[in-house]
Amino acid sequence: MIFAGLTSGYIVSQGDTFWVAIKMPMAFQLSTATILLSSVFLFLASRAIKKDNQKLAKISLGLAMVLGLSFGYYQFKGWGQLIDKGATASDYIINHKGLYGDHYKFYHQEKEITYDNNKFYWRSDELSPELKKEMVDLCAQLEDGARKRTGAYKLDNYGKNLILRYHGEVVTYFEDTLRIGENRLDQLATDELRYFAMGIRSGRGDFMMIGEYGVDFWIYYKGEKIEYEHRQFFWKGRLLTPKQLNDLQEQKNTSSSYIYAFTFIHLLHWIGGAIALIVMFFRGIQSKYTAADNLGLRLGSTYWHFLGILWIYLYLFLIYIH
Repeated sequence: MIFAGLTSGYIVSQGDTFWVAIKMPMAFQLSTATILLSSVFLFLASRAIKKDNQKLAKISLGLAMVLGLSFGYYQFKGWGQLIDKGATASDYIINHKGLYGDHYKFYHQEKEITYDNNKFYWRSDELSPELKKEMVDLCAQLEDGARKRTGAYKLDNYGKNLILRYHGEVVTYFEDTLRIGENRLDQLATDELRYFAMGIRSGRGDFMMIGEYGVDFWIYYKGEKIEYEHRQFFWKGRLLTPKQLNDLQEQKNTSSSYIYAFTFIHLLHWIGGAIALIVMFFRGIQSKYTAADNLGLRLGSTYWHFLGILWIYLYLFLIYIH
């Protein structure tokens, strides 16, 4: 009933709002395989017990337990992979803080470095890996300095290959400080610099999701996929209206929140199943189950099989329902 309510809520929540379609992490595929194989070995253990084959039953119960516990490991691994993608439990769709070009831009040899769909360009060519790495390393130093209340920065080779402009004005580096003209960066400009540097360093561009739009994730509006070209959004062939764009910027990634809700609540059920697997394994190696007395094994197996079916339902739902 809980999961029926959650999946129904997922469908209803898509409604007339913006919705992010996220590729499921590889770890979830591995967890699916482990829970299915675990059920297979529980089935083999039950058959072995009915034939009083204690040796096969013990081996099968041991493998079922190891695979069942591995499911939990891969679920945690999957959460980590989601976070690495930028799909956190509660965050915005659009990276509206520190968006590249809103306040700051990088220049190389007095030519602007531009950005589009998770790629940086210089003179219409994609930025070289060496220069991009230098830019990311510099952003790590900029972010570190912007977090300090002293306003002191430690920048390696600033100005040699890369220089910043703030609303078109050159940002200079002098005596461990960043300046515009004769003045140090004020608090607002410093905060904007921190978010700007954080976005580049972490791989976030226009979105909080990390990766290339249309390859790693998609955004839907009222069930229709949004096209994203040259940092502009199109819905049904037309640019988003100012209101739609404002709604998109203020919209949180609700689909990501649902994924964590699904998997977390299922993991709570898994804890009960994991305890059952451990108990069944230790009773099995003590030869407590026989053809005439195996109620505990049958009850534990029934719970675990149901848990596996439930996960398959959730996993397929998350893959095929945007």
